[in-house]
Amino acid sequence: MLNYYNRNAKQLFDKYQKLNPDELHAYWLKHLPRSPGLALDIGAGSGRDSSWLAKKGWKVIAVEPAPDLMELGKNFTSAQLVSWIDDCLPELEKLKEYRQKFSLILVSGVFMHLSQPQRIDSLETITRLMAKSSVLVITLRHGLDSEGRKFYQVPANEIVQFAEKKSLHVEVSNTLPDKLKRNNVTWQTVIVKQDF
Repeated sequence: MLNYYNRNAKQLFDKYQKLNPDELHAYWLKHLPRSPGLALDIGAGSGRDSSWLAKKGWKVIAVEPAPDLMELGKNFTSAQLVSWIDDCLPELEKLKEYRQKFSLILVSGVFMHLSQPQRIDSLETITRLMAKSSVLVITLRHGLDSEGRKFYQVPANEIVQFAEKKSLHVEVSNTLPDKLKRNNVTWQTVIVKQDF
Protein backbone atom coordinates (compact mmCIF):
# COMPACT_ATOMS: atom_id res chain seq x y z
CA MET A 1 0.00 0.00 0.00
CA LEU A 2 2.76 2.48 0.91
CA ASN A 3 4.54 1.62 -2.35
CA TYR A 4 1.52 2.87 -4.27
CA TYR A 5 1.43 6.19 -2.41
CA ASN A 6 5.17 6.72 -2.78
CA ARG A 7 5.26 5.73 -6.44
CA ASN A 8 2.35 8.06 -7.28
CA ALA A 9 3.07 10.79 -4.73
CA LYS A 10 3.14 13.79 -7.10
CA GLN A 11 0.09 12.65 -9.05
CA LEU A 12 -1.86 12.08 -5.82
CA PHE A 13 -0.68 15.38 -4.35
CA ASP A 14 -1.97 17.26 -7.39
CA LYS A 15 -5.27 15.36 -7.33
CA TYR A 16 -5.91 15.92 -3.62
CA GLN A 17 -5.04 19.61 -3.84
CA LYS A 18 -7.77 20.18 -6.44
CA LEU A 19 -10.45 19.60 -3.81
CA ASN A 20 -11.72 22.48 -1.67
CA PRO A 21 -11.74 21.38 1.99
CA ASP A 22 -14.65 23.72 2.83
CA GLU A 23 -16.76 21.82 0.29
CA LEU A 24 -15.28 18.41 0.98
CA HIS A 25 -15.86 18.67 4.74
CA ALA A 26 -19.04 20.79 4.63
CA TYR A 27 -21.09 18.16 6.49
CA TRP A 28 -19.13 18.29 9.72
CA LEU A 29 -18.02 21.94 9.87
CA LYS A 30 -20.88 22.72 12.25
CA HIS A 31 -19.16 20.41 14.75
CA LEU A 32 -15.78 22.16 14.53
CA PRO A 33 -14.90 23.53 18.00
CA ARG A 34 -15.26 27.32 18.09
CA SER A 35 -11.89 27.88 19.72
CA PRO A 36 -9.00 26.42 17.69
CA GLY A 37 -6.66 24.21 19.66
CA LEU A 38 -4.54 21.16 18.90
CA ALA A 39 -5.66 19.06 15.92
CA LEU A 40 -4.48 15.68 14.67
CA ASP A 41 -4.69 14.82 10.96
CA ILE A 42 -4.16 11.06 10.58
CA GLY A 43 -3.25 10.05 7.04
CA ALA A 44 -2.49 13.67 6.21
CA GLY A 45 -1.31 12.87 2.67
CA SER A 46 -0.78 16.05 0.66
CA GLY A 47 -1.25 18.34 3.66
CA ARG A 48 -4.39 19.87 2.16
CA ASP A 49 -6.53 19.44 5.27
CA SER A 50 -3.69 20.22 7.69
CA SER A 51 -3.08 23.49 5.87
CA TRP A 52 -6.81 24.27 5.87
CA LEU A 53 -7.03 23.74 9.63
CA ALA A 54 -3.87 25.75 10.28
CA LYS A 55 -5.40 28.66 8.35
CA LYS A 56 -8.36 28.46 10.72
CA GLY A 57 -6.00 28.91 13.67
CA TRP A 58 -5.39 25.30 14.63
CA LYS A 59 -2.00 23.91 15.61
CA VAL A 60 -1.82 20.66 13.66
CA ILE A 61 0.11 17.43 14.00
CA ALA A 62 0.01 15.63 10.65
CA VAL A 63 0.62 11.88 10.58
CA GLU A 64 1.58 10.26 7.26
CA PRO A 65 3.35 6.91 6.69
CA ALA A 66 4.27 7.38 2.99
CA PRO A 67 7.56 9.34 3.01
CA ASP A 68 7.39 10.68 -0.56
CA LEU A 69 3.86 11.99 -0.11
CA MET A 70 4.74 13.35 3.33
CA GLU A 71 7.67 15.30 1.87
CA LEU A 72 5.33 17.06 -0.56
CA GLY A 73 2.92 17.78 2.27
CA LYS A 74 5.66 19.16 4.49
CA ASN A 75 6.78 21.52 1.74
CA PHE A 76 3.21 22.65 1.15
CA THR A 77 2.64 23.45 4.85
CA SER A 78 6.15 24.69 5.69
CA ALA A 79 5.01 28.22 6.56
CA GLN A 80 2.21 27.04 8.86
CA LEU A 81 1.80 25.58 12.34
CA VAL A 82 1.91 22.00 11.08
CA SER A 83 4.27 19.36 12.50
CA TRP A 84 4.73 16.12 10.58
CA ILE A 85 5.27 12.61 11.98
CA ASP A 86 6.04 9.42 10.03
CA ASP A 87 3.61 7.09 11.80
CA CYS A 88 0.55 4.96 11.13
CA LEU A 89 -2.45 3.25 12.64
CA PRO A 90 -3.34 1.18 14.49
CA GLU A 91 -0.69 1.93 17.14
CA LEU A 92 0.66 5.45 16.37
CA GLU A 93 3.76 4.53 18.37
CA LYS A 94 5.76 7.69 17.54
CA LEU A 95 2.82 9.98 18.25
CA LYS A 96 2.47 8.49 21.73
CA GLU A 97 5.79 10.11 22.66
CA TYR A 98 4.08 13.53 22.42
CA ARG A 99 1.65 12.64 25.23
CA GLN A 100 -0.93 15.05 23.79
CA LYS A 101 -4.73 15.09 23.75
CA PHE A 102 -6.49 16.61 20.76
CA SER A 103 -9.59 18.79 20.45
CA LEU A 104 -10.04 17.70 16.86
CA ILE A 105 -8.97 14.45 15.18
CA LEU A 106 -9.47 14.00 11.44
CA VAL A 107 -9.14 10.56 9.84
CA SER A 108 -10.04 11.12 6.21
CA GLY A 109 -9.96 8.27 3.70
CA VAL A 110 -7.85 5.97 5.87
CA PHE A 111 -10.01 3.20 7.33
CA MET A 112 -10.50 1.41 3.98
CA HIS A 113 -6.82 0.43 4.23
CA LEU A 114 -7.35 -1.38 7.54
CA SER A 115 -8.76 -4.81 8.28
CA GLN A 116 -11.61 -5.11 10.79
CA PRO A 117 -9.31 -6.02 13.74
CA GLN A 118 -6.96 -3.18 12.79
CA ARG A 119 -9.89 -0.74 12.69
CA ILE A 120 -11.02 -1.69 16.19
CA ASP A 121 -7.45 -1.34 17.49
CA SER A 122 -7.21 2.01 15.69
CA LEU A 123 -10.42 3.25 17.30
CA GLU A 124 -9.04 2.27 20.72
CA THR A 125 -5.86 4.24 19.98
CA ILE A 126 -7.68 7.27 18.58
CA THR A 127 -10.32 7.61 21.29
CA ARG A 128 -7.58 7.62 23.94
CA LEU A 129 -6.18 10.72 22.20
CA MET A 130 -9.43 12.67 22.45
CA ALA A 131 -9.44 15.62 24.85
CA LYS A 132 -12.51 16.73 26.79
CA SER A 133 -15.14 18.34 24.54
CA SER A 134 -13.39 17.01 21.44
CA VAL A 135 -14.52 15.91 18.00
CA LEU A 136 -13.36 12.92 15.96
CA VAL A 137 -14.18 12.96 12.24
CA ILE A 138 -13.81 9.78 10.19
CA THR A 139 -14.59 9.82 6.47
CA LEU A 140 -15.33 6.42 4.96
CA ARG A 141 -14.79 5.53 1.32
CA HIS A 142 -17.17 2.94 -0.09
CA GLY A 143 -16.56 1.09 -3.33
CA LEU A 144 -13.81 -0.85 -5.04
CA ASP A 145 -10.50 0.65 -6.11
CA SER A 146 -9.73 0.74 -9.83
CA GLU A 147 -5.98 1.18 -9.24
CA GLY A 148 -5.20 -2.17 -7.68
CA ARG A 149 -5.00 -1.21 -4.03
CA LYS A 150 -6.59 -3.58 -1.54
CA PHE A 151 -9.53 -1.82 0.11
CA TYR A 152 -11.74 -3.12 2.87
CA GLN A 153 -15.41 -2.24 3.00
CA VAL A 154 -16.07 -0.36 6.25
CA PRO A 155 -19.63 -0.21 7.58
CA ALA A 156 -20.36 3.01 9.45
CA ASN A 157 -22.30 1.00 12.02
CA GLU A 158 -19.04 -0.61 13.15
CA ILE A 159 -17.85 2.79 14.39
CA VAL A 160 -21.27 3.64 15.81
CA GLN A 161 -21.29 0.49 17.94
CA PHE A 162 -17.75 1.11 19.15
CA ALA A 163 -18.55 4.72 20.09
CA GLU A 164 -21.73 3.81 21.92
CA LYS A 165 -19.86 1.23 24.02
CA LYS A 166 -17.49 4.06 25.00
CA SER A 167 -20.46 6.34 25.87
CA LEU A 168 -19.47 8.72 23.08
CA HIS A 169 -21.99 10.64 20.98
CA VAL A 170 -22.03 9.63 17.34
CA GLU A 171 -23.64 10.89 14.14
CA VAL A 172 -23.45 9.49 10.60
CA SER A 173 -23.96 11.41 7.37
CA ASN A 174 -25.91 10.21 4.37
CA THR A 175 -23.87 8.58 1.61
CA LEU A 176 -22.48 11.24 -0.73
CA PRO A 177 -20.99 11.02 -4.25
CA ASP A 178 -17.26 11.21 -4.82
CA LYS A 179 -15.95 14.77 -5.36
CA LEU A 180 -13.41 13.46 -7.88
CA LYS A 181 -16.27 11.90 -9.85
CA ARG A 182 -14.86 8.37 -9.69
CA ASN A 183 -17.31 5.68 -10.73
CA ASN A 184 -18.86 3.54 -7.99
CA VAL A 185 -17.15 5.52 -5.18
CA THR A 186 -19.21 7.11 -2.42
CA TRP A 187 -18.39 8.59 0.98
CA GLN A 188 -19.82 8.79 4.47
CA THR A 189 -18.73 10.87 7.43
CA VAL A 190 -18.90 9.66 11.02
CA ILE A 191 -18.74 12.27 13.80
CA VAL A 192 -17.75 11.08 17.28
CA LYS A 193 -17.97 13.59 20.13
CA GLN A 194 -16.47 13.51 23.60
CA ASP A 195 -18.61 15.93 25.62
CA PHE A 196 -17.09 15.65 29.07
